[in-house]
Amino acid sequence: MRKLKIIMIDAFKLEYLKYAPYLSSLTKKYQWGELEMPLGHWGGMEIFFNGKSDKLALMCKSEKSSLKWTKKFYWLEKLGKGGRFILDCLINFIRLLKRQELFKTGEIPLKRLYKFDFFVGKPLFHNLPVKYFYIGDLDRIGHKHGTKGKEIIDAVKKVDKRLSRKDFDIILSDHGMSDIKEIISVPETENCFIDSDMARYWGNAEKLKEIEKMLPLKFGKVIQWPNKRDGDLIFLADTGVLISPNYWQGNKLVKAMHGYDGKDKEMKAFYIIKEQSRDKDRGKDEDKDRRKDLKVEELHKLFMKKLNENRK
Repeated sequence: MRKLKIIMIDAFKLEYLKYAPYLSSLTKKYQWGELEMPLGHWGGMEIFFNGKSDKLALMCKSEKSSLKWTKKFYWLEKLGKGGRFILDCLINFIRLLKRQELFKTGEIPLKRLYKFDFFVGKPLFHNLPVKYFYIGDLDRIGHKHGTKGKEIIDAVKKVDKRLSRKDFDIILSDHGMSDIKEIISVPETENCFIDSDMARYWGNAEKLKEIEKMLPLKFGKVIQWPNKRDGDLIFLADTGVLISPNYWQGNKLVKAMHGYDGKDKEMKAFYIIKEQSRDKDRGKDEDKDRRKDLKVEELHKLFMKKLNENRK
């Protein structure tokens, strides 16, 4: 059975199409549009491949963490970047043996790392008949330089040229990106995880009430999330607001960020599916007919339809 070719461009926004002549040409032939992803990190791609997700962030609280052994290695923090590099190598060697996704631990305090675990194990597509190609340039450059400058424009052009030499069935991105307009700080406790765009806390009701009073609610909101592994109290920053310091960049500032509410215009992702979106005899406004903005759940159904057609 032929494998479906899936290309994922991390952090490709719809507005980048004006710098991407090849991708723009595809929108004249195939169905395409904005893609609404859920808030947070990683859940959108899980929905694309599996149809559902309860993931909000990459790291979760876990009593049976696979990182419990790191409690004996927190002294590596004294070695600075070298110590962090050693620990990341040890963690990823174990994950490599298990054929799991590989990750860096950023600036997560090593004396607290053992309390958490990666929410992601094996690649989301590991049991599906797909060939998956990942392009991460735009995410990295967007964080560093923002979404408007020459650096990101040049990067989009290079990615577009690479894609012109690749066959595909579906091209998609996992989120957009918003330039940072405000920087805030949040309280740090013994049982918290501070992401770039959200702060998550665990504890009893009385303690959580005290923490909530200290949160900068002018620049965000408390959200409800069913999976308490992600937090008993979760503060989500408004789009374009960066929490600093945090457990990924430390005190180092970024120019743009994602992970906010997926309904926000800046967070919308992008897709193209190699499928004619209209009958040749139907309608005159071809561009309008070919564009169809979707939720990721809807794109999952189209993905599954293509898988089933391949099996026949």
